[in-house]
Amino acid sequence: MAKTEETRMLEQALDDRCRKRREYGCTEVTIGFKGTGKGDEIADFMSVDSRDVIRCYEIKVSLQDLRSEAKKSWYGDYNYLVVSEGLYMQSPPWGNYIPPYAGIMAGRSLKIMRQAKKRPVSDADRNMLKESLIRTLYWKMDTYRNASDPEAQKELRAQLASLQEEFDAYRQTHDRTVWTVQDLEYYYRKNHQTEDFSLEQFAKQQRKEFTARTKKQLVWKDGSCPVCGRKAAGGILTDYCPFCGSDLREFTP
Repeated sequence: MAKTEETRMLEQALDDRCRKRREYGCTEVTIGFKGTGKGDEIADFMSVDSRDVIRCYEIKVSLQDLRSEAKKSWYGDYNYLVVSEGLYMQSPPWGNYIPPYAGIMAGRSLKIMRQAKKRPVSDADRNMLKESLIRTLYWKMDTYRNASDPEAQKELRAQLASLQEEFDAYRQTHDRTVWTVQDLEYYYRKNHQTEDFSLEQFAKQQRKEFTARTKKQLVWKDGSCPVCGRKAAGGILTDYCPFCGSDLREFTP
């Protein structure tokens, strides 16, 4: 998922903070290695200073972000939730989302709203975190180095062109789908003289009807139509109700 402008702003603020404090910091640090049962968790930002103090930061810019089931990484000596000013002003119950030792920073100024408490970090975890930071820094450095490599640039341009073709094809399909939906809604309203028809509501209705059919709720019940309630004419159970026209055939998956 593409990063929002607010997310990039907070990342830049953390990077600037590290430079001023002479810390080594990096975004999107993969924690641990696959061989140790880790390697599938990412800290939004991590730093280490000359005293070997490690800080981990989780960045959230909206309530949806905060409530996400994505795992939050609290591995450092000090850990902070970094939020946009807008999110902080909403005053969500922070204790539901972060541990009691985690602090809170808000806005581009990274104002500390709640001070982080130091937590114990084992020597094994400390080494693992520093190795994770070094590895991520290396891959980022390698990416920047490739940016000046003509062959790497040529390959990237080819990949970009391929992705552009895929995007153009997807956009055409999307546009055709939108036009089809608009046509269907417009002409259905005209043909059936109903101005409140929408494909979204129709789909929900069909889903509801499907559920009812699987539960055998749309079939004759004691000789009566479950929709209009009228008795079958002459006791003959037809496929369709002769009074309201409802389809009363038994569902066969």
